[in-house]
Amino acid sequence: MAALIIGNGSDIEKVCFENIDIDYVICADGGLEKAGRLGLKPDLILGDFDSVDSHILEKYKQLKIETVTFPSEKDYTDMELAVEYAVQKGFKHVVMIGASGTRLDHTLANIQLLEKYHFMGIDIEIIDNNNHIKIISGSTDIKIKYKKDYFVSLVPVTETIEGLTLEGFKYPLDNVIVKRGTAFLISNEITQKTGRIILKKGTALVFVSKD
Repeated sequence: MAALIIGNGSDIEKVCFENIDIDYVICADGGLEKAGRLGLKPDLILGDFDSVDSHILEKYKQLKIETVTFPSEKDYTDMELAVEYAVQKGFKHVVMIGASGTRLDHTLANIQLLEKYHFMGIDIEIIDNNNHIKIISGSTDIKIKYKKDYFVSLVPVTETIEGLTLEGFKYPLDNVIVKRGTAFLISNEITQKTGRIILKKGTALVFVSKD
């Protein structure tokens, strides 16, 4: 079971996450307007509500949906507050949509939440129409299904990642060390039914993306 957090970033088609078992929906501020377009009913609405139509907000309030209001001047973004609420509800798997967009500062801050909560045992993914972002760390062995026209990139978060092996890729690797700050792992392609990523040490973001 996963908690779905809807933010105020780019719109997304429901098909991008319809195979994920969603048990709880949180709308962060302007993400509330996306919920209706996606046919989703929120379980919780939160934020300072500076980016949502007041009439839409009032409509949902009349439905007696739990609403938490924060001041506009606060120490955390609405998305981070939403993640924290999901964690408090006991969710170990969180999917964020509307978490990327034209504001690169917000996008980067949301991506950094993957790292922060990963080390608390919380699995967070960011999904939009062109990207699926997750994080791996330490002793890891995962498989990613082939998707036509998609690329797979890894971005080291720690100073190095070690023991990286890529199988089923156009550019395979065997037990290599990669330093942070290199573009060496950008735009690889899966050439078989699945691509396998093995990591022995370090932390990296994994992007499955299309143009």
